[in-house]
Amino acid sequence: MYLVELKEIASKFAETISKILNIDVIIIDDKYNMIGNTFYYTDEPTPISRYSMLGEVMHTGKVVAVSDKSTYKHCKNCPDLKKCAISGLVSVPIFFENKVVGAIALLVPVNKTSPVFENLQNSIEFLERMSDLLSSKLYSTDNYNKLNVIKKEREIIINMIEDALVLINNKKEVVHYNQQFEKYFKIEKDITGDNIEQIIDHQLIHEMMMFREDFSYKVFSYDKGNNSFYGFISSRNIIINGIDHGMLLTFKSIGKVYNALNEIMDNKVNISFDTLLGNDPVFVDQINKAKQLSVTSENILICGKPGLGKSVLSRAIHNFSDRSNQYFLYVDCENIPYELLEHEIFGSENETTVLNPSIGKLRMAHKGTIFFKNISEMPLYLQKRLVEVIKTKQIKLGTYKGFNLDIRMIFDTSHDLDALVKQGSFDEELYYRISKNTITIPSLEERKGDIKIIVDNTLHKLKNKYMKTNLLIQEEVLDMMYNYSWPNNVREIEKVMERIICNSDSDVITPEDVKHLNFASGSNKEIMNVEDMEKELIIKMMKKYKSKNQVAEAMGIGRATLYRKLKKYELN
Repeated sequence: MYLVELKEIASKFAETISKILNIDVIIIDDKYNMIGNTFYYTDEPTPISRYSMLGEVMHTGKVVAVSDKSTYKHCKNCPDLKKCAISGLVSVPIFFENKVVGAIALLVPVNKTSPVFENLQNSIEFLERMSDLLSSKLYSTDNYNKLNVIKKEREIIINMIEDALVLINNKKEVVHYNQQFEKYFKIEKDITGDNIEQIIDHQLIHEMMMFREDFSYKVFSYDKGNNSFYGFISSRNIIINGIDHGMLLTFKSIGKVYNALNEIMDNKVNISFDTLLGNDPVFVDQINKAKQLSVTSENILICGKPGLGKSVLSRAIHNFSDRSNQYFLYVDCENIPYELLEHEIFGSENETTVLNPSIGKLRMAHKGTIFFKNISEMPLYLQKRLVEVIKTKQIKLGTYKGFNLDIRMIFDTSHDLDALVKQGSFDEELYYRISKNTITIPSLEERKGDIKIIVDNTLHKLKNKYMKTNLLIQEEVLDMMYNYSWPNNVREIEKVMERIICNSDSDVITPEDVKHLNFASGSNKEIMNVEDMEKELIIKMMKKYKSKNQVAEAMGIGRATLYRKLKKYELN
C-alpha cells in the first residue's frame, strides 16, 4: 500500500493542521515525494534526501525535532544551509504494517517564532495522532482495494461458470448475478435490488419465494415474448450463523446437459446425404426428395426394409436443415419398455438429476429435430398422446401451463403402416399426420447395381478403421459379394465385411476364408445371421481390448450403444 494513493486526503490533512497551528506542514511518502504541503509561511525547502531532517525520520522510523538547523548533524555541512527557508522542524514517521511509508512534519520558517517548541511533547503527540489517522486511512483504503480485488475475482470466476447464477437476499431482491443469467433471461439493464419475481414471472419462482425449499434440477421452462429458457433450476437457502441471508438460484440449460442426457446411437455430426451411396434412379430420386424436404419444417416418414440406413438418412436430413446447429434426439420405440418410453418422450414433473432427466426428449428437442425409430412399435396410447403434441405444438407441464414446441419430427418404419391402421394396431390420425411426406428407400434387391458401390466403400472404410490397408481380397470373393442380393441390406454388408476383415490373419482373403458365409454359398439364406455375427465380433473385441471404452471406439459406436448390445446378447 502506497501513501501516494491518499494524496488528496494528505493535502487536506496538511491544510487543516496548518490552519490550527498557524505553521507550514509537509507530508512525504517513502520515495521522498511531497504528497501534502502548505507553504504559506516559508518558501519551498530544498529537495528532501536521505541526509535531510525528513530523510532521517524515514530512515530511522523515529521522531526528529530540530529547533535550530545549524546544530543538526546533517545540516552543518549542507551547501544550501544559508539558503534553506526553514530554521527547524518537528517530524514523526507514518507507519503501515510496521513499515515506514512516509513522514509528516511541522516546518518552522526562518525569522519566525513558533509555539511548536514551547510544548514539544504536545506537538509530537498531536503529529503522532495525525500520523495514526493517515495510517488508519491507509488500512481502510487497502481493505477496500482488497475487497474490490476479491469482488473482481469472484465476478470473473462466476462469469466463467456455464450455469446461470442469481443471488437473492431475504427481501427477494437481486444481490448479484452472472453474465450467463443476463444471457438466458435477456437482462439489458442493471437489476441489482430488483425483485426476482418481477424479473422472472413464473409460478415456480413464486412458489420458491413462498416456501423457501432447497431442491435440485427441477424442470423449468420460461417463455415470455422473445425470451425463452428450457432446462433445470436448483435452489439453495443461504443460512449463516442461523441468520437468513437469502437464496442462490442456478439455471442449467438443456444445451449444457445435452451430452449427459442424450443417448443418440452413433450420433455423428458429419453425416450428410453423401453418406448414403447409390446410383439407382429410384434411390437417387428419393434422396433428392429428402433434400428438398430437409429445408422445410415438415414432418417426414422414412419407409424401407431393415438395414437400409434410415437412421443415417434422418441425421442427414437434420444436418442439411436450418436446424443443424440445434439438437438431434433419437427415440427407439422398439427396444424400450412402454412405461420408460413414455417417460423418455414426454418426461415427468418429478424432481430429477442431470443424469436422470425427467424433462423428456420432446422438450429437449425444442428448436431441433427428434427421430422416432420403429414408430410402428409405439403403443397406441402413446401414439394418441403424440398426435396431441403434433396438433397443438404444445406439451403440458404438469400443473403449469403448457409451452410451445418448435420441433421437426422424423419417423421411420419397416412395416406397412396403412395395413396396421386397417388392423387397428396403429393410430389412423397419427398415420395421416406423418405420412404426408414419405420417403421410401428401395432395398438392395431392388437396386442390385448399387451393391458394388456399397461393398467397395465399406471395404475401404473398414480396412482403414482396422489399419489393414494392405489387405487384399481376391476377385473371386469380390464377385461373390457383388452377385449376392444381401437380403438384410447395407447393415448386413457392414457386419459381414467387418467380420471378414477383423478375423483375417493373412494379407489375402480367399474364397476358402469365406466359404462358411452365405454370400459365398450362393444362397440368400444366411448361414449365420447378422445378430450372430455382431455378437461374435463383440466377443472378439472384448478379448482384444481391456476396457469397454476401447471396444466401443474400435467398433465405431457409442459407449451407450455398446452397453445396450452387451445387455441384448447377455455378455459381461
